[in-house]
Amino acid sequence: MKFEQNIRTNDRQSSKGNQLKWENEGIWYKADYTGYEGLVEYMISHLLKKSSLAENEFVCYDLEEIKYGTVIYNGVKSPDFLGKGWQIITLERLFRNFFGESLQMRWIE
Repeated sequence: MKFEQNIRTNDRQSSKGNQLKWENEGIWYKADYTGYEGLVEYMISHLLKKSSLAENEFVCYDLEEIKYGTVIYNGVKSPDFLGKGWQIITLERLFRNFFGESLQMRWIE
């Protein structure tokens, strides 16, 4: 998938704030930051397919090569999992709202 700009991405980063995410035409794309996040999400979601969970109880990810501008990222894609009026609330955002500081900075200390 090729992107020239972020599409529906305001506040759409990982819990550390470093994983790029895009939603385009009902598909979410997540680019790896450290090189392995997508592979982990792919493996876990495909293991969950073998579990007793119903398909609507987890998000299934597939591997995807994502081109953003001139950079090519490894990553994953999934169907849009947000219901109408829903939003992504990251662990970083919850922590910052509750404690008034970054989880990442607290972790480093």
